[in-house]
Amino acid sequence: MIIIGIVGSPAGGKSTVARHLVELGATWIHADSIAKTLLDEPPILQKLVEYFGPSVQGQDGTIDRTELAKRVFGDDEENRISLSYLESVVHPATRTRIRDLISDSHIASHHAIALEVPLMFESQWDLVCDEIWCVDASLERRIRWARARNWTESDLKNRESKQLPIQTKKQLSNLVIINDGDLTHLRAIVSARWTFLTQRTENQNSKHCMQF
Repeated sequence: MIIIGIVGSPAGGKSTVARHLVELGATWIHADSIAKTLLDEPPILQKLVEYFGPSVQGQDGTIDRTELAKRVFGDDEENRISLSYLESVVHPATRTRIRDLISDSHIASHHAIALEVPLMFESQWDLVCDEIWCVDASLERRIRWARARNWTESDLKNRESKQLPIQTKKQLSNLVIINDGDLTHLRAIVSARWTFLTQRTENQNSKHCMQF
């Protein structure tokens, strides 16, 4: 099984790349989506309400993601402390869930995994990956895509400041994808690399079989 780690700039097109990999046959493990579902599990929800206050809980009883983001993404010390607390509550459970999903994929003999983790290198998930792909786009494009998520330009920059610099991510990656063309161009890049990886893996497996 191939594990492809996907990193890059916020709102740069990582999930678009992951979705195309799914079309090609990969299983997508998206850390942010996992973390969002974990927010509403009773033990975690209770801790967050106790720490941040009832304002982070919506009328339906679930965590208000927009309000929570306001409390943790910012430049002042209070924001940094709040983000650290949120990570201490959510990250361990997210890590466990990702491990379980990778294990399940191995057992099910899935062909490949697209692993999208914002803090890939910081949390050392890169060590389980066969390749790391870094997806980047111009700031102008990322601002436009961020607005489609109801992020302001300030929100985008705050999120980016909490991660490794994009140049560092590029240096640590096997493939850098500049997402400044159209969707057809992006899909062509992903498909070409996918073909290379799968053919290489098949050749390696054939060699191993011959040795026995």
